[in-house]
Amino acid sequence: MFLALMIAGGILIATVFVVAILRSWGKDVEQTEAELHEPGARTVAFEVPPGRDPAELMAVLTHAGYRAIEEHPGRLLVACPQVDDPVKVRMLLAGG
Repeated sequence: MFLALMIAGGILIATVFVVAILRSWGKDVEQTEAELHEPGARTVAFEVPPGRDPAELMAVLTHAGYRAIEEHPGRLLVACPQVDDPVKVRMLLAGG
C-alpha cells in the first residue's frame, strides 16, 4: 500500500513538473509571437524551401542569437532589430 502511494505521488509530482515546464515554454513562444507581430517590429519573413525542416532552420537562427517563430507551415518570421540583420538572416538560412 505504501509503495503504491509513493509511486502514485512520484507520478503526480513528475506530471506537475512537466506541465509547468511546457506551460512556461508555451508562454515564451506566445510572447515572442506577440512581439514579432507588433506594429513597427523589424522582421523578415523566410519561406522554407521544400524538403527543408523549419525546426532545423529555427535552431540555426537561435544558435546565431535571433528570435524566430514558424508563422505558417513553411514560413518563418524572424526578428531583425539591426538594419543589416535581414541580409545576415538570409545568408544564415541559405547556408543553414
